[in-house]
Amino acid sequence: EGAGGPVLAFVLVIAAAACWGVSNVLTRKAAPPDSLNFMVWVSTVPVLPLLGLSLLFEGWDRDKEALAGLDWSGAGIIVYVAWITTVFGFGAWGFLLRHHPASSVAPFTLLVPVFGMSSAALLLDESVSPLRWCAAALLVGGVALTSLAGARRPRAGAAESPEPEPEVARAA
Repeated sequence: EGAGGPVLAFVLVIAAAACWGVSNVLTRKAAPPDSLNFMVWVSTVPVLPLLGLSLLFEGWDRDKEALAGLDWSGAGIIVYVAWITTVFGFGAWGFLLRHHPASSVAPFTLLVPVFGMSSAALLLDESVSPLRWCAAALLVGGVALTSLAGARRPRAGAAESPEPEPEVARAA
């Protein structure tokens, strides 16, 4: 159960993680004033290359067939994935990166599989083993601990204000 897989798939997952890291750094450096607007424009860039790849690997006939078979449910799924999860999700992520250090925001990406697994269990009635629930609890606990520890720690470079010295009553 998930113990092995093709090497190319593993390499692609590692490459995707590296690209995610680079995109976080670039988004932080870009510091867009409006994260949602930024994500709308950034999301329009991949449309043409992905269409070209689809035509190259699947062909025009398969694309026409897929579009002809599109129903309201499929259109709703596309709107949800394109606008809710991508634009809003990445817009919120960009907002967080603009207002907080990437090192304090990045651990929250570890929660993505937990939410995916939990959503599949709740909405699709998929079974989840007790071991996976334990792993999810460990992930949530780890992210909570690192977030709370980071919140208590003073920021680097911030000088702590010394305690004011108590006034000593002078005898005249």
